[in-house]
Amino acid sequence: MNSKLFYNNLVFRLAAPPLFGIVIYLLILMFFDSVNMLAENFFSREIMFIFGLTYLFFEINRAIIILLNKLFSIDRSIRLRILIQYVVAAVASVTIVSAVLFLYFRYIEGFTTINTELITFNLIYLFTAVFYHLFHLSMVFLYKRNDRLVEQELQQKKQTQLELNTFRNQVNPEFLFQSLETVISTLHENKKEADDLIDDLARTYRYTLDNRHNELVSMKDELDALKVLVKIYEKRFPDALKIETEINNQAHLKSLVPCTLSILLEKAVMGNIVSKSLPLTFSVITRDDSLLVGYNQNKRLREHNPYNTRMEFLEKAYGFFSEQGMEVNHHSDFVRYKIPLIKIEEE
Repeated sequence: MNSKLFYNNLVFRLAAPPLFGIVIYLLILMFFDSVNMLAENFFSREIMFIFGLTYLFFEINRAIIILLNKLFSIDRSIRLRILIQYVVAAVASVTIVSAVLFLYFRYIEGFTTINTELITFNLIYLFTAVFYHLFHLSMVFLYKRNDRLVEQELQQKKQTQLELNTFRNQVNPEFLFQSLETVISTLHENKKEADDLIDDLARTYRYTLDNRHNELVSMKDELDALKVLVKIYEKRFPDALKIETEINNQAHLKSLVPCTLSILLEKAVMGNIVSKSLPLTFSVITRDDSLLVGYNQNKRLREHNPYNTRMEFLEKAYGFFSEQGMEVNHHSDFVRYKIPLIKIEEE
């Protein structure tokens, strides 16, 4: 932001001192009632001195801002920074103007008594310093306000996109179709098991729909939903699915994106051969502040995986809620996902 501000602009640094110098020179002539001398003194050493002093004045005040930006950021305390900036600017302006003015009148003009000139010049340059720093501070606040509005707009855009993806990606018609096939086949064999399967299927979709507007859910809720989903898959793939979980107590206090474990399990089942001879082992393990989800791979000869969009949703969601995001490590015979456990800060 500092590079955008006026005091770092080369054109301003070169053009502003002469323009302000002319105004200051006019004010001084008006104060001493000598405006009629303007034409004959316009290219005199007096106005050249004013130009030089104004250029030095601007550069000193620019240096003050740069130094304070390094030593005392405006983000630490706005009121204190404003007070410090004005006090330092006032002291520096009076010191520089008085010193330069004394040297000029003493060694160039040959005057020794310059009390009136000192008061006049200092008052004019003090007012100039007030407006210079007022303009700087108002530009800073304007930039900060604009940056804040842009950031809010970006966050709102991300949030809207996230909610849209959440609704679109959690609806899985293919899983529903395959589950209904399992229910129908079970219904002919055991009506009680079919009823239980329908109940588990309803609980799975109820969990999905109940959390479609939630950004995060607890680890416990995700594990409970996973257990219900596993029952459905175990009926579809008897003796071919093994679930391993190792969850520490602290992990239950953390949160995940809704349906994370369900999406990963569905991806594992859809992308691999699952049978008694080639069972699928799905593991969920906590390590520090991460959740490690992995499974062995027995890839199908013809890959069919409709879950790429759902995986993209998970990656974007965890990139939104955490700095490290979701990581994936592929190996020849297994794949492992490292998922950040998100802690909700209480306000």
